Amino acid sequence: MTYHKKYALIVHLNNKILKRKMILMSTGPQPPKFRMAPEDVWEFPKPDMDLVPELIKYSAATVSVVARNVVGAPSTFFNGIAPLFRGSGHDILGPAVTLQYGPQRPDLMPTGEYAKIEDQNHRIAVNVTQEGYVLVVQAEGNTRSGVLGGNMLLALQNNRKAAGLVVHGVIRDYAEAATQNFPIWTQDARTTTDYDAQHDLAPLAVNVRISVAGNTLMPGDWIRADDDGVCFFPGEKIEEVLEGCNKHWWEPAARHYLMQGGHLDDCYPIPESRYDEAAAWQRANGFYVPEDIG
Repeated sequence: MTYHKKYALIVHLNNKILKRKMILMSTGPQPPKFRMAPEDVWEFPKPDMDLVPELIKYSAATVSVVARNVVGAPSTFFNGIAPLFRGSGHDILGPAVTLQYGPQRPDLMPTGEYAKIEDQNHRIAVNVTQEGYVLVVQAEGNTRSGVLGGNMLLALQNNRKAAGLVVHGVIRDYAEAATQNFPIWTQDARTTTDYDAQHDLAPLAVNVRISVAGNTLMPGDWIRADDDGVCFFPGEKIEEVLEGCNKHWWEPAARHYLMQGGHLDDCYPIPESRYDEAAAWQRANGFYVPEDIG
């Protein structure tokens, strides 16, 4: 082999080694980023929504009792998060898009409401929310800073057709939100006058694990929310949750009998000896009854 060929071979091998090192460096552990880049946002596959009409028949209170047994946690209820418009009949069930806020670091992120809007994770979260989804926001229970305002809510409701919004914190622009009839749950059913999403708080990441009112929530977990409050369960467990809720099929009849002056011991829970009677009443009044009952 000539000198020139040996030299060319050495250069070629060195280049291959250098390239391999660069690949390893780019795919190996990286230092943490203060906020997620838009291209790193994960969108989970759209789940089957066919069971929504069946499961939404059961209240958040009933679903939470069943869900805590499915999850194996002391609770799946979002303590302290309440409907902003209680009594409006807001009743939702859907998969969660998660949005994580944290204390702001101005040295690591541009501040200002319109600073680099293409990189603002709260805008990205709105835009990846699909029809029937619920946007859930970790805001550490902060009641000073509104994580979303009226225009964001309009986009979430009318463009994205989201089922609703759940915030472990607050929103702003209550008057605007009240005219939209959009289902919203916030910390202690509160709002604020401040919009400090890029000042006091910073939107850090979309569709990551978040902590909400004492619960760990994963993107794609399901949210059930009504006037009782909010709870969650794993998306892959929806059939198991529905099966557990169906064991409470008799609750409408129980309420009916109690309103008629029935004795508690004869009405709640409905004794099996009254199953046929309860089933007949529920079917006559449009309530669900399992096929093998009555």
